[in-house]
Amino acid sequence: MSEQATTYRIELRGRLDVEWLQSFDSSVEIVADETGQAEGLTVLHVHTDQSGIVGLVRNLHGLGMTIHRLQLVAGG
Repeated sequence: MSEQATTYRIELRGRLDVEWLQSFDSSVEIVADETGQAEGLTVLHVHTDQSGIVGLVRNLHGLGMTIHRLQLVAGG
């Protein structure tokens, strides 16, 4: 059974080089939203399947990033 890709919104404390993070797994589409940076957050919009989001969360944890919020985007 093939998993369907879903869109997630992730808020992280601090800043992150999204291009560098994208290099871990090219099957995960990551777009940064600059609007949260004023509050010290990096906001990512991620389009991937369940195994992709698990791998991304593990990478973020390994980098010492604090995940403030992770949510499914309705209709994404």
